[in-house]
Amino acid sequence: MKESKDDQYKAIVSTLDAILKDIDGLLQDPLFIDNIHGEQELSLDQSIELFKNIKNNFLPSISIPAVSPSFESGRIDVS
Repeated sequence: MKESKDDQYKAIVSTLDAILKDIDGLLQDPLFIDNIHGEQELSLDQSIELFKNIKNNFLPSISIPAVSPSFESGRIDVS
């Protein structure tokens, strides 16, 4: 059976979350940090931002409903 687009998006987000979690684990490991140089660490930070931005493209957009000023003020004329 064919996966729905939502299921595919969830799978992509899940995969990106796993990548980000693995990278975070590496960054917590002193042996890993001690064996990379500054330029590699900078590239890794940029990669993290890239993965986060890609992940955001696959998250559902949150829409804020438009609220009229009369609703916000609490004065609605129902006559």
